[in-house]
Amino acid sequence: MPVYKAVILNKEVSLNYEVNQKDQLIEAVKAINSKLQEYNYHNGKISDSKLLSLLAIKLQAEILDLKKRKSNESNLERKYEESNAQNINLNDTIYQLRKKNNLLQEENKKIYEELLNIQNQIDTIIKLIKKIYEE
Repeated sequence: MPVYKAVILNKEVSLNYEVNQKDQLIEAVKAINSKLQEYNYHNGKISDSKLLSLLAIKLQAEILDLKKRKSNESNLERKYEESNAQNINLNDTIYQLRKKNNLLQEENKKIYEELLNIQNQIDTIIKLIKKIYEE
């Protein structure tokens, strides 16, 4: 396993790492040193262990915040997917109802035409009956 020698709080620290994680390790060390610079104004007033403890607490708070955001993101994504599924179901229902409505309108039209035909036949029968009684 390769070893990366990093400098944290002006002390060299040897860190073992996996070959594919070297870039991530370098970025992590840079981030830690950058965070430690935020406490630079306390230089000499706070021991290194207290400074590292403060940094660990701050980093842990950031990790917890990221986990909370990820959880919220997951919930929003799940709700979005559920909404999409519901939307698809509703669109399918609308399509089926429109199809059924069209069939009912066609059936209604046929029934109306049949009623008109029956009415015409009734009118014809009435005319014939009147004609027979008038004769």
